[in-house]
Amino acid sequence: MTLLLPLGLLGLISLALLVLIYVLRPNYQNRLVSTTFVWKLSMKYRRKRLPVSRLRNLLILLCQILLLVSLALMMAQPAVPVTTGTSDNEKIAIVDASASMMVASKNETRYQRALARLNELAEDTLALDDGILSIIVAGNEAYYAQTGLTNADADDLPVIMEELADACEYGSADIDGAAELAEQLLQRNSRAEVIYYTATTHSGPGTFTVENVASDDDWNAAVLGVEAVLSDTNTYTFNIDVGCFGYTKQMNIYCELLNPNGKAGSYTAVIPEYFSDNAGQDRKTIEVPYSRFSGISEAVYSFESLTVRLEEDDSFKQDNSFYVFGGTKPVLNVQYSTSESDVFYRSAVLAAREKMPWWDIRLELVNDPADAATEGFDLYIYEGTMPDRIPKDGVVLLSNPSTAPADAGFEISDSVTQVPVDTPIRVETAHPLTEGMEGFPMQAMMYRSVTSAPGYTELLSLDGRPVLLTKNDADAKIVLLTLSLNYSDFAFVPLSMMIYNMFGYYFPPTLEKNAYAVGETITINSRGDGLSIKTPDGNEAVDYDETPVTMTAVTPGDYEVTQSGMSGTITDRFYVYIPNDESAITRVADALPEIYADETNDDGYDDLILWFAIAAIVLFAAEWLLHSRENL
Repeated sequence: MTLLLPLGLLGLISLALLVLIYVLRPNYQNRLVSTTFVWKLSMKYRRKRLPVSRLRNLLILLCQILLLVSLALMMAQPAVPVTTGTSDNEKIAIVDASASMMVASKNETRYQRALARLNELAEDTLALDDGILSIIVAGNEAYYAQTGLTNADADDLPVIMEELADACEYGSADIDGAAELAEQLLQRNSRAEVIYYTATTHSGPGTFTVENVASDDDWNAAVLGVEAVLSDTNTYTFNIDVGCFGYTKQMNIYCELLNPNGKAGSYTAVIPEYFSDNAGQDRKTIEVPYSRFSGISEAVYSFESLTVRLEEDDSFKQDNSFYVFGGTKPVLNVQYSTSESDVFYRSAVLAAREKMPWWDIRLELVNDPADAATEGFDLYIYEGTMPDRIPKDGVVLLSNPSTAPADAGFEISDSVTQVPVDTPIRVETAHPLTEGMEGFPMQAMMYRSVTSAPGYTELLSLDGRPVLLTKNDADAKIVLLTLSLNYSDFAFVPLSMMIYNMFGYYFPPTLEKNAYAVGETITINSRGDGLSIKTPDGNEAVDYDETPVTMTAVTPGDYEVTQSGMSGTITDRFYVYIPNDESAITRVADALPEIYADETNDDGYDDLILWFAIAAIVLFAAEWLLHSRENL
């Protein structure tokens, strides 16, 4: 706008000057001539001159005006807005980087074949002036590898392809995430073509152009899973899930059981099984009892580990074995010392043992408090008579103490306080130890008052006074209950809740299970201060200060977890396996997602300078032609 105003003013000045020239142009002078001359001259004009001189002058003036206007507009660089369709030569390439793309035949993996085709697409696209290429990697989590590559980036293509060579992972393809990323690019150009390089057969292509890179020679034998099933008799049977995909043959399944029932040694079983490439016959679950193992004559109630493997020359060997750890339950030793005659705690501990089959909870009852130990147990329960000092190697529950141990960190009244029998017990603080007690009817009529307990958290109260307190420090894990169970209904359901919660709070299972798929979230609990994890890649163990640890395993294999508990070092192991869908290479997956994007156009301007230049030339030529005809 700032440029058009002076240019328009310049055009007006030019037109004014042109008109002024015509106005000030001198007229013919008056001369005295003879009538004969005038008569002859008039006869001449009458014969030769056409009556168009006035029209010609007007045309010349008009051409000059239009020429000046054209020149002024050319200097203003005129343009008009236009809307055109976006490029048809933009490509969005999605590369499947899942574990099944590692399947190899003829010395080439599916992923390598996908990159070779992608490289051809890139070369063809970047050779075009309007060619644009974006690359999305669909690994465990989809991400942009490159966006908006043009022919100016053609020289960088070898480096880009080299970076993509190591992008294949052991998990499943995040195709939904890749579709979302592609949809974002389509918002800019809905005409772009989305091409998916994969070897997985889908029931529908969605809005993708699918490039299948599978080979007819691909086949895979896989151990898909192993489960150690604990029966009602606390003995193990093993269920082994095995598959053979893309090939028909008989395979031998090799099983190796280590240290069953605490007996040192390795015991094997070889199980032949026939698999067909026909649907429904390529995968089987085989039950293996203890009797299938050579040298084992009794039921297995514990074991260190079980290894299952296939010795096959298939196209993908990373899923030919599977490990099961944790067949030997961790032992929790509980000492219960009481000077009273009730059996409430014994019943509560046994009930918790039934609900926690992942622990081997062993209860030792001490009827004479003088014989009670203060070391060597994971959980100490003292009822009535208290020890002189608090054990340091385990969790300590002090119930209805008559006195406070010297290093317990609290002071308690010597006398017992009695209240009406229907006095309610109230939950003061939400805490894992009181989980499930909120709203549960609880009453008591007798307790001892805690006069001082620095560092303790008050959980339950009776008659406005705390009766359940806890401390959870690095060197002191104490639960204090000042109620008399014989004069309270707390001894029944609430006590069982508390003991169960204590095991879950102070002794959480390190792992929820002993095998996880790649990409699955793993939560690792700690029963001590420190925890370290050693991965199967051979690197040094990684230490963690804060627990629980939440991780996502990306590498299959054997993981080892080491932690320092109050009673010593604790070691757990778990196995990470390739997802079953990646091993079943002949499966038909769900249809690919549909991608929606509104039609897009490019908004721009068409330059009009050329047209005004042509007009100026034409007007100049017309004016010259009109001037040349003046003397005719």
